[in-house]
Amino acid sequence: MKIKNSIALVATCLCGYLAQAQITFSPYSVFGIGDIQSRAMSHQEAMGGVGIGTPSFYHINNMNPALLTYNVLSAFEIGLQGESRTAASEFDNQTTGTGGFKYLSFAFPVLYNRMTTNIGVRPYSSVNFDFLTSGQVIGNDDVISITENQGEGGISEVYWSNGIKIIDNLSVGVRSSFLFGFIEDETKIYLYSEDVLAQVPTGLKEKTNYKGFTFGFGASYEIDIAKDKRINIGATYDLAHSLEGDRLTRQVTFVNDNSIPGDTLTNRTYSNAFDLPAEYGIGVSFEHLNRFIIGIDVARAEWKEDAAFGDFSEQKMRDSYRAGLGVEIIPKYNDVDSYLSRVRYRFGVSYEQVPYLAGTTKIDDFGINFGWSLPVKSVSSLDMAFKYGQRGTKSDGLVKETYIKFVLGATLNDRWFVRRKYN
Repeated sequence: MKIKNSIALVATCLCGYLAQAQITFSPYSVFGIGDIQSRAMSHQEAMGGVGIGTPSFYHINNMNPALLTYNVLSAFEIGLQGESRTAASEFDNQTTGTGGFKYLSFAFPVLYNRMTTNIGVRPYSSVNFDFLTSGQVIGNDDVISITENQGEGGISEVYWSNGIKIIDNLSVGVRSSFLFGFIEDETKIYLYSEDVLAQVPTGLKEKTNYKGFTFGFGASYEIDIAKDKRINIGATYDLAHSLEGDRLTRQVTFVNDNSIPGDTLTNRTYSNAFDLPAEYGIGVSFEHLNRFIIGIDVARAEWKEDAAFGDFSEQKMRDSYRAGLGVEIIPKYNDVDSYLSRVRYRFGVSYEQVPYLAGTTKIDDFGINFGWSLPVKSVSSLDMAFKYGQRGTKSDGLVKETYIKFVLGATLNDRWFVRRKYN
């Protein structure tokens, strides 16, 4: 009971923290509801984000709820993410570092080897940007306008998943989620001329609160081709849904970095929705039990072109795609004399075509991944993942990002809910 109460307390605290935390800093998070975060946990991140058809007895699968049936022990996982990102344009570059919670997840078997339930919390999207644009004022070539755009916030997800084994080789799963959070945008406009160094900046402040429910489904089928070899096939489908949004817009004047609201006629609140897409994916893996597993995932999300909220409806969306290829190797899982032989080593590559269009330019993301799990006790581990990635382009006045991401996870497996018998 103490364990359950502690987990509930941690989850409650993290819900409040995640609503304000940003685990990435990117000018591309200006679009829509920000950078959509991967569901991949540390062990999956190290394999290129592979997980739809790649099961594990030792880790929770957050990508396909059907694969929860492999968790025959109670499992608790927590992950932290750190990131160093360099954004380079044709004129300048900037390097920033960020970090924070990536996930917290708890799973336990309801019916041994038949049904497992899972609850967790994670950031769904992250908004964190600050950049300048400049230009001449139309009709007055002597005046230059500089606009500073800032934003922060994001959407958090609390989810409940269940995996059920229908027959020995076939499992299905369902996930229900509640999304919530806020995004704050601030725009400052400075005017410069030869006569006046700078006018007191004016601009807009906007805060949008979001909430909504989502549902997803999964299936998994296992094909045994030898005593210790098998092929795993997984599929997922998330329903299209809308996030309810309430936005407050205020016209303000900035004095000494403090904002002074305009009169009530310049303040307005209105409601709208942000449409999230239907998404489906498939994954296949080949596994030699306790030796290695190699898997591949592909997924597609069908975004509406005008999915964005309110005044941002001019931001166009496109369908997004994701693909990953990864491998996990265990040199000798039962070697009591060599600790390094029991370490699980992982490698992968990943590609993503993000949903947001910067003007008419498509933005792609490429990554090289690797990591490992260090065994602790018998079936618990300390998990590490690294990703070197690139996103975007310098052409068309845009930004090319180069980043290094590090995910540190901890996995605890135990029989927490087994009724013990005493003679």
